[in-house]
Amino acid sequence: MDATAKPAIRLDNVSKQYPDGTVAVASLTIEIPEGELVAFVGPSGCGKSTTLRMINRLTEPTSGTLWLEGEDVTRVDTVRLRRRIGYVIQQVGLFPHQDVRTNVGTVPRLLGWDAKRIRERTEELLDLVGLDPAVFGKRYPHELSGGQRQRVGVARARARTRSSC
Repeated sequence: MDATAKPAIRLDNVSKQYPDGTVAVASLTIEIPEGELVAFVGPSGCGKSTTLRMINRLTEPTSGTLWLEGEDVTRVDTVRLRRRIGYVIQQVGLFPHQDVRTNVGTVPRLLGWDAKRIRERTEELLDLVGLDPAVFGKRYPHELSGGQRQRVGVARARARTRSSC
């Protein structure tokens, strides 16, 4: 990362302690540069999912500050915040009543993109994750393998970003 560039995501001494005393995350400080792919790896219960949930405010931190593109996430409307973040949950979270194209286009639709732009971005992302839009676009989540559902979830998480690289 360029030493003068601001990180896309920054956590400053972020902690999460539950009312029963369980510490899920303790004083985590990390900077994630724009465009970087980051994986949190560790055993079950070490705070990976809790950290991700704090970044998009599905879980509120007990202490510390979380920044997204220079903004304190606790001062941002949660709906607006979540529309800015690509997030793939462990169980994928696809809408079972929507086909693959509609699932991938969810956030762009919520952001008010026009139909042509949504269609083009959806096609681009399905190609990117190795799912032929002509074959998979009209399928529903129950018609996909677990790996295919994961790829649709990744495509949906990337939908609002400027480029697929």
